[in-house]
Amino acid sequence: MNILIEQIEVGLMQNFSYLVGCMETRECGLIDPAWEPDRLLKAVERNGMRLAAVLLTHTHFDHMEGLEELFRLAGPRKIFVHETERASLKSFSEHVVTLIDGMDISLGNITIHCHHTPGHLPGCICYQAGKNLFTGDMLFVNSVGRTDFPESNPRDFQKSILKLKGMGDDIVVFPGHDYGPTPTSTIGEQKKNNPYLMVDFHQ
Repeated sequence: MNILIEQIEVGLMQNFSYLVGCMETRECGLIDPAWEPDRLLKAVERNGMRLAAVLLTHTHFDHMEGLEELFRLAGPRKIFVHETERASLKSFSEHVVTLIDGMDISLGNITIHCHHTPGHLPGCICYQAGKNLFTGDMLFVNSVGRTDFPESNPRDFQKSILKLKGMGDDIVVFPGHDYGPTPTSTIGEQKKNNPYLMVDFHQ
């Protein structure tokens, strides 16, 4: 897979935004344009890419705060988000494309697969492009997202953890925040080092 991935730390909450692009067609998407959209667009330009879409792992403000300014600077683009999160994007409704578990998104010649991973929020999605998994606030390096929000569901979260644990050990994890000792990891490493992936929720 001829894919470009650039991890960009933005804002004051250690957020990671991601540029994901097809090296063949130069089409790209931005995952979670949290803050500093001018920097994100400079990354698009520096890599010779064309921005086609925004992909949201969920709609907490710290993952989409830069959306309005991004559209002001670059013009509107498609916004992909889980169907249960659509109501949080009322001001962008004409650009929203809703997703459900198992759907695929095409960025040039790249296929991005959607894994519905509720728990942190009902509409959390992990996006998978080949061996690369963008986990938002579902899975961090050596930790996980919070489940104490009013919309959170710890039982769903446990099921989502089991879903991620079932993926291949060589899957590379790109988290939504820089909260761990390294900016990325793998599912295999997290099974060994992340206490939340070491728990047997089946018991």
